Amino acid sequence: MIVGNRIKFRAIEDTDVPFYHQWINDPETNLWRGLYHPASLETALNDLKNFKSFEQSKLSFTILGDQDKPIGIVGLRGICSRSRRCEVWIYLGVKSYWNKGYGQEVLALMVKYAFDEMNMHRIWLECDPEYKSAVRCYEKVGFQKEGLLKDGYYRRGK
Repeated sequence: MIVGNRIKFRAIEDTDVPFYHQWINDPETNLWRGLYHPASLETALNDLKNFKSFEQSKLSFTILGDQDKPIGIVGLRGICSRSRRCEVWIYLGVKSYWNKGYGQEVLALMVKYAFDEMNMHRIWLECDPEYKSAVRCYEKVGFQKEGLLKDGYYRRGK
């Protein structure tokens, strides 16, 4: 287990499926994730199996909040041990944890783990620049804007 101040990370378990299934079927939690359709329990199970499958190029954890209840998933992908770089991602599925600094704590703990335990040298992420609260969170953790993907995101007709 990886322990922060208010949150913990643990391995993804099959018992996380009902939580994840609820999150991915909530339009509000999916607003910034791209195009997602209503998903079955089987789809949620397959997604989590993919997240937790052992591969050297990725690593994912369940985020635990109060009373050790799952509140989201965080991970690294595109892990390159030779170049010592990877992309970090976060999915905070429980809306009562939004805008309270939990995302910042989750990312800071994940980045610390990647640098200190995995010996990463560079960690990056990508997001829609219109997702202002996420951009602020990433900047508070220490991420710096390096560029803008022209027409990289298409939302609500623009």
